[in-house]
Amino acid sequence: MPLDYTHQLTLLRDILQDHHTDCKGTPQECAQLERLANQLMQHGNFNNDVKDVLGLINTYSHDGSTHENLEQHITNHKPHIENWLNTIQPDHFS
Repeated sequence: MPLDYTHQLTLLRDILQDHHTDCKGTPQECAQLERLANQLMQHGNFNNDVKDVLGLINTYSHDGSTHENLEQHITNHKPHIENWLNTIQPDHFS
């Protein structure tokens, strides 16, 4: 059964929160984040701030999936991840 947008958003936020908290992740998590961000961007039912953040998450994820030092990549983006988590809230989607 495919995930609805609420579940996709929850999963995206959970993975980002883990990255933010642990400063660790896997290339597979990054690939999953990239897929989720793409799917949510296609939904199109959100404001421009959220759309912009999803684009940034897409880039972060794509770069992270092939980064030589993923932990450093996550650490470098920690302030951004916090902002993304604050911007992407479930009430932005309907």
